[in-house]
Amino acid sequence: MDPFAPTAGEWNEIARTITFLTLALVSAILTGPILLVAHAIIPSAVDSKTISSKFNKIRPILYLVGFAGLASIITFFLLAFFNIYPVLERIYPRFWQ
Repeated sequence: MDPFAPTAGEWNEIARTITFLTLALVSAILTGPILLVAHAIIPSAVDSKTISSKFNKIRPILYLVGFAGLASIITFFLLAFFNIYPVLERIYPRFWQ
């Protein structure tokens, strides 16, 4: 399986795919702590009376932001996949047969 050399346009698509994957990573780094705070830290701190029960009102907002972040991670992965698929198909044609 000898790969073909990528053209300049394909290198642009590869760069765009790397950008999508980087955005997915940034989204994951931001989404993880938000969901951790909403699902674990706030309930635990409220139960131990470390913080006021008023913080429970913040949890639905954090869940919405967290699930929006999760949706963005999935979206960026799908964009990366659909962007790189034709490029890989051209570079490695025998692999797809």
